[in-house]
Amino acid sequence: MSSQRTVAFILISLECATFGILSETLFFSASIVLIAALSYLPILQYPFSRRQVFWITSILAMLFMVKYVLSPHEFGQDRSEVIRTPLAYAAAQFIIALQLRQLFDKHFIPFLPNSFPLLGILVFILIGDIQVHGSINIYYQVFVFSYVLMTGVFYQFGHVFRSQKNNIKKKWVVYLIRFNFFVFIWLIGWLTATGLHRYEREMDQLYYRLIEPSTSGMASRAGFSTISKLGSLTSQFDSGAQQVKLRIKSSDEPGYMRGRAFVQFFNSEWHSEIGSQNVASIGLPPAGVKTEIIPEGTWFQIGQANSSDWIEYEVWSASTEHIFAPLNTPLVHAVAENMQIDSQNILTSRTMENGYPYALFLPRKQLPPAPESVVSLRRLLQLPFGISPRVQQLANQIFADCKTSAEKINRVQNYFQNQYEYEIGIKIPQGNDPLTYFLLEKPNAHCEYFASGTAILLRMAGVPCRYVTGYIVRERNVYDQFWVARSRHAHAWVEAWDEQSGWVTVESTPAAGRPDQNTPGGVRQYWESLIGQYSRLKTAVQRGEWVLALSEAQLPLALLICGVALWFGFRWVFQFCQKRLKERALFQQNPVHVQELHQLLAQMDRLLGKHKIVRKPDETLMQFSRRIQSQAVAQWYRNYACSRFMPESAETNALILQLKQQILEFRQQKSLI
Repeated sequence: MSSQRTVAFILISLECATFGILSETLFFSASIVLIAALSYLPILQYPFSRRQVFWITSILAMLFMVKYVLSPHEFGQDRSEVIRTPLAYAAAQFIIALQLRQLFDKHFIPFLPNSFPLLGILVFILIGDIQVHGSINIYYQVFVFSYVLMTGVFYQFGHVFRSQKNNIKKKWVVYLIRFNFFVFIWLIGWLTATGLHRYEREMDQLYYRLIEPSTSGMASRAGFSTISKLGSLTSQFDSGAQQVKLRIKSSDEPGYMRGRAFVQFFNSEWHSEIGSQNVASIGLPPAGVKTEIIPEGTWFQIGQANSSDWIEYEVWSASTEHIFAPLNTPLVHAVAENMQIDSQNILTSRTMENGYPYALFLPRKQLPPAPESVVSLRRLLQLPFGISPRVQQLANQIFADCKTSAEKINRVQNYFQNQYEYEIGIKIPQGNDPLTYFLLEKPNAHCEYFASGTAILLRMAGVPCRYVTGYIVRERNVYDQFWVARSRHAHAWVEAWDEQSGWVTVESTPAAGRPDQNTPGGVRQYWESLIGQYSRLKTAVQRGEWVLALSEAQLPLALLICGVALWFGFRWVFQFCQKRLKERALFQQNPVHVQELHQLLAQMDRLLGKHKIVRKPDETLMQFSRRIQSQAVAQWYRNYACSRFMPESAETNALILQLKQQILEFRQQKSLI
């Protein structure tokens, strides 16, 4: 074996050592090093063809992608991911496997391809996609610079950089210059890496300043953070409006799914109350709950759970922290260690497992409302400081002659739905308070203004209420029957306290502004159903429920089989057409009389085939003619065998006409035997 192959073994060993230290797994790295050592055995070298290289690379890519999808690598708590570290982890494994195949390729003896160390550089980039600290950071830098040094040695031993014609030895000055240049590059790289590590926080801050839009005060994440600024929900309608946020399995329409509730309003911003408490967990579900639930989950009870008839919602959410749930949800099941609830009954969990659904249970028959304390209701009557007296006059006009909370709720809903029109966005003249301008001038606006105006007017009328953001879920996928909430289904509404009914949903936005049941095209729905099925398949595999996984994988497997069948079918058709075109091209290269003779032979063979007389592939025309009982047919083949080598002449043309006439006569005969 050449010295270059020994250097290549050192290179792949450095990659595996770095990979094992950063990923905290040694099995893969040790296995690669042991297998790479076997490449020194000549008996294990194999001359891979281009087609074999293609299929091996494709199969390896599929295997590592399936491994990433079904079982992504999990790093320790002290490793924070920068980009997509589990994906980079799988990609690094794939590239190392490609390098390992090159070591066993007989075509790369005695010299390996120049791409070998370049693939290793990609490996270092991918496995360095995590933030490391302490001594591990030093190890990584040492391994990187050692790899760079050995890469130079690799190319020095390579056949590309070895001159076969010039055998004059270079002076020692040339080697000294090379060494000093390499040391200089090493120092520059070390100083740069050290500087980047030292000013990592400052660079992160600069990065986020560049990519995050600047907002006044605290940023509002589509109304689901602790602060919701008027207009924050409209960002969901501008870009990514069709992005799926919730997928819900249920026989009942979910409707309003609460994400965040807000209490105080000032400076055109709604603020939620800070603080929450843990929800009580229970060992077994209440009586009457009949459902197939993930066994490793936890039951959480929020309110009264006395019912024999339950509505169940299985929610697959894009968010792992917010728990979107209908109003007055008393029972939740989730794969989480704990769950929190705030003063407005909004549920969150910081320990909920990603990729798992959570289940919500509501009594089909509404239970009597739980009482609310006077102090909590009083907080929901707070008004913004410096509100215009004209707004108070407007409230007095709207709620004139209204005595109960139910009457006031119906009155304010009818007022906004009949007096206003819906439009995304609102133009506020400079110097005007947005909500005051909306209430007094009646411009076209969207749901945030209708909900905010409703909350302020109800509070002026003495009805405790809160501002709520979430999704209205009314769209249903026709293929998998899952209810779907998209970004454009984000909505704002009000929940008011009624002495008789408890908390009720108040919808003041005109009908044109409420998320409807319109569904996208069939192709998009079908694609989204496949994505949802893939998520359920992944969860079933992770839970070890192979029967459920097999049932979920029926459609993907059928599509895969159909895809493979179509691929081989198209490939066969392509090869068949290509073969026929080549035969036709070769056929057309013959003289005209030879082409005509070939066509006559093909016609005669087909005619005899109908009478069960078939010429064998290895049988000559003379041998075939001896097996034919009909003397006329046998003579036809003998005449053809004599004429096919004749040059083009009048005699040849006359013989061709005679053969044609005989074929016509044979076709009129009932038997040629």
